[in-house]
Amino acid sequence: MSNLEPRVSKLEWRVDNHSNQLTRLHNQTSELRDELHNINKSLLQIKWLALGVGLVIVGESLGLGGMMKILGV
Repeated sequence: MSNLEPRVSKLEWRVDNHSNQLTRLHNQTSELRDELHNINKSLLQIKWLALGVGLVIVGESLGLGGMMKILGV
């Protein structure tokens, strides 16, 4: 029986250590999720900026009348 006590103590220490590791991993996952969300927002801004630039270039080359014909207005 006396041999069992150190083993149980060791297992309790391991469980506590694993619990701390899991907490750190959950926090890191949350931070990574926030960073990915910010990257996605930046990419959407770049997409709409590129679309706007493309429309300006097409509008300048075709003129306002040509642009309205293409858009169907």
